[in-house]
Amino acid sequence: MENVSLQMENLCVPCNCRCRHCLLAYDGHPVGAEYERGKALARRIAAESPVMFGYYIGYCMDTPMLFDHIAFCREIGSPAGRFLQMNGFRVRPDRDIRELMEQIKHAGVELIDLTFYGLPEYHDTFAGRRGDFRLLTAMLAAANEAGLPVFISAPITEENAGQVERLLDLLSAYKTEDIQFYLPHAKGRGRFLEEKRLRSATLDRLPPAVRARMPKVKTQSEAQWLAEGAFPEPETRSLTLSLTPENLARCASMSAPDMLADLEALDDAFYAAIPATSELARLYGDPSGDKLYRYRDLVLLWTKQYVRDNHITLHDMTDERGHFSVRQ
Repeated sequence: MENVSLQMENLCVPCNCRCRHCLLAYDGHPVGAEYERGKALARRIAAESPVMFGYYIGYCMDTPMLFDHIAFCREIGSPAGRFLQMNGFRVRPDRDIRELMEQIKHAGVELIDLTFYGLPEYHDTFAGRRGDFRLLTAMLAAANEAGLPVFISAPITEENAGQVERLLDLLSAYKTEDIQFYLPHAKGRGRFLEEKRLRSATLDRLPPAVRARMPKVKTQSEAQWLAEGAFPEPETRSLTLSLTPENLARCASMSAPDMLADLEALDDAFYAAIPATSELARLYGDPSGDKLYRYRDLVLLWTKQYVRDNHITLHDMTDERGHFSVRQ
């Protein structure tokens, strides 16, 4: 298994939303380490890492340290110095939003991302905050005014599929780099959306303009994946260390190669307890399943089922709330 990158997350910034598909299942209590100590460790690991290194903070980027973080990430070559996810910021007056976008552009950010969940009322409910749709459109307008490129992403499910054509019309009034609809993940709170996952018949009824903006990654029903009968195993992985107050001292005493070796050991142990994908398909695959998946999302679904059924208590390397890996 080839390691392609070492990442470090420091979830030290609270988020102002409670989105229904939150990857990190944010509950109002940041779990990350103190900002400056996390930054100091990341600077050393970036210099020592034998593979590509990236550092980011969260759950949200709305922090007094934002511009220091952007400058730091640009210094160490982390993508977080060029790309900024803007969901979960606190509501603020339009003049402050315009100033924020100008500052972000001046700081060297090259692209921001905004996520829309549907039309205004549905979006606000999904995000867990009244006025969130209005805030994001104000950010979009201010970014356009500042000349800051914007990418828009929008999850599409059985629940909001009837709204996406109108949503696309509304968002197309603004200047964007792209507007892409995607199938939501099943990590964090996203697992509760599994029954809302888009189905083949619904996809067929979507307008061409929406379908043209669906993922370019191969996406098809569970039945189609099973009929193909090809279940390749991943060959590469990206490993992420999740920094917390509890593990900060230990991490600070480790070299980058030792840190990487620790994550490798966790990942190897977890996946050694999971059967080959072909066996997961035999155990859990639904030959009549009409829900749509990317391959890795379907494998994740089967993996989670196996972990639950077999009461595996090893550290779950698919859970991005702690140390995790992404295998491809």
